[in-house]
Amino acid sequence: MELVKELVKKAIPSLSSDKMDALMARLVELGVQCEDDMILVEAPDIQDTLPLIQCRRLVKAFQGDSQAAPQFRSPGPTSTPLPQSDDLPPTPPETLPAHTPSAHSPSCEPYSIPWHKMPSKLMDVLGEKKWVKSKERLQMVRIVVDDYLHKHPGRPGRSKLMEIAKNILENRVENIKRTSTPGKRRAEGGEGEVQRKKKSRNSDRYGCVEWDVAVEGTESRAELLSKRNELKSAFKTHDPQRETINDGTNVKVLKEEWPFLFEAAHLFDHASTLLGFSVQNKLAQALSKKEPGINNFLDTKGMKMGEGPEQLICGIVRYFKENPDHLFCKNEDSADAELSLPCTPCILIRGDHLFEIAVDQEVVNDHITSPIVALSYAFCLFYVCNIEYPKEMSLTLEFMQRVFFGINPDRGSKAEMKGKKQHHIPPKLSKLVTELKEFDWHM
Repeated sequence: MELVKELVKKAIPSLSSDKMDALMARLVELGVQCEDDMILVEAPDIQDTLPLIQCRRLVKAFQGDSQAAPQFRSPGPTSTPLPQSDDLPPTPPETLPAHTPSAHSPSCEPYSIPWHKMPSKLMDVLGEKKWVKSKERLQMVRIVVDDYLHKHPGRPGRSKLMEIAKNILENRVENIKRTSTPGKRRAEGGEGEVQRKKKSRNSDRYGCVEWDVAVEGTESRAELLSKRNELKSAFKTHDPQRETINDGTNVKVLKEEWPFLFEAAHLFDHASTLLGFSVQNKLAQALSKKEPGINNFLDTKGMKMGEGPEQLICGIVRYFKENPDHLFCKNEDSADAELSLPCTPCILIRGDHLFEIAVDQEVVNDHITSPIVALSYAFCLFYVCNIEYPKEMSLTLEFMQRVFFGINPDRGSKAEMKGKKQHHIPPKLSKLVTELKEFDWHM
């Protein structure tokens, strides 16, 4: 077995002693006695002791796969061996995206990222899922560019650069292992199935004063079922609502035609269908994770703010030197004050726990009691009602869009056009995100 152990070390040089002992114990359990027996070992047999990628490398090494050999050995005395991290393996041939070149030119051939040329320090940082500093990022870019130009002389096009960038991300282990198949769903019976009545337990009734309510009479039951169906159908009107909104209908008419749309539950349901996620839940999760780091960063800039979501947003507004009055309006008690409201969605702060939401200078909801719900509601209105970000608050709103909600389209912007030159991501916003990451804040 010593020869087997030496061959394993050659195949996976960075394998720790603990994993080596566990692997050898597993091989003995499988009945391996010499190196010839390793030809019969398959990747699933040792998957419990090693990551899947390392299992495949080891199996290929013993099967004498000539194509896999360059991935097991250092390409030269000056090259840095690639760490066998579970988070960033070298790009194996089977994980390269399928690509059928339309021509025989080198630029049409698939390109393999030279992970073996990367510095060990960079690979360690990537393996530990830490933020890569700008100096190391530039070094990585130079290595990839030099390697590509050496193999494919000539200037690469934009599409080729995008393909290389996607190749770097898509061949990370966490992306390779990601599956698109949905999780197992609980089996449910059809509506026509006769289901047995569940027998209640004492714990089910515990603390309840009116647990088992009997619906008397068939007529009353039918009426209740009819009301239930009406409530269910109210959530199935997304398409006609979008048709009305996309025709440019103003908010006043929209309130008359779809009065329940501006109730928080219905608006969030509409936005969830429109955007593909729950805005309210996404904002709450993002704030709980990122609010302390942003506040600490703003403190270092001399912008100490109070606690709470609205104070955090005001701090970001202050950093960008924007006007918070286009999102927050305080002490607007009189009805005449609504005439001075912006046309874009804004939050009227009536007290510590009372908020109103207005759009098109029209109050659409006056009974919100949570600042997170108020922020989520106002943000939803920009997308539900097809409204651009006002230029006085565009950077703050786009920061919320990209950092808190994860909405990052490939091109375009929801901000008002300021000039001829447009950036995919505004430089000031990109600078803040970079500074936050350099501040050791995990986005």
